[in-house]
Amino acid sequence: MWATGQYPLVDAIRISLFNLVSVITTTGFGLEDFGAWGPFPLVLFALLMLCGACSGSTSGGFKIFRLQVGMALFRRQLHQLMHPQAVLPQKYNGRRVNDDIVRSLITFIFGYFATMLVLALALSLMSLSPQVAITAAVTAVANVGPGIGELIGPTGNFASLPDAAKWLLALGMLMGRLEILTVAVLFVPGFWRH
Repeated sequence: MWATGQYPLVDAIRISLFNLVSVITTTGFGLEDFGAWGPFPLVLFALLMLCGACSGSTSGGFKIFRLQVGMALFRRQLHQLMHPQAVLPQKYNGRRVNDDIVRSLITFIFGYFATMLVLALALSLMSLSPQVAITAAVTAVANVGPGIGELIGPTGNFASLPDAAKWLLALGMLMGRLEILTVAVLFVPGFWRH
């Protein structure tokens, strides 16, 4: 924004940081249409929509600690490939991470992205563009607020979407807010047996 002469440097920093914090914390506010800032900020904002904020916060998204544990798991796996005989305990923040937590993390990651994928596919069946279908699915499951693009971006809203799409997005929001597995377990027949 500053380089193109839209705003002075201080205003460009203020507006971009406000939009950035709004997306990360999933408050849904916006000062500018970040979709008009070019491809790099658009991809950056889409990734930040997925991440969300810290664990324990009321923000949506994937949560940063899951990303940190996942990266630690990735590094450990690379070391394990280089040194197959090495015994490398999984650690996070200096503490050992047991296999139950690793299994839970991988299950959550799979469920999170599978939910977004299924939701995006269902939305695309309603003749929504790929950009709208994918970003609507991401913003719903991550509970962000605005999507990307003119229709559902920071300067648009979801009002023009078909009612069926709104119901699917509401289900996606519920699943994202309740951490996917909490809702998925309701569809397992064994849950309802005594």
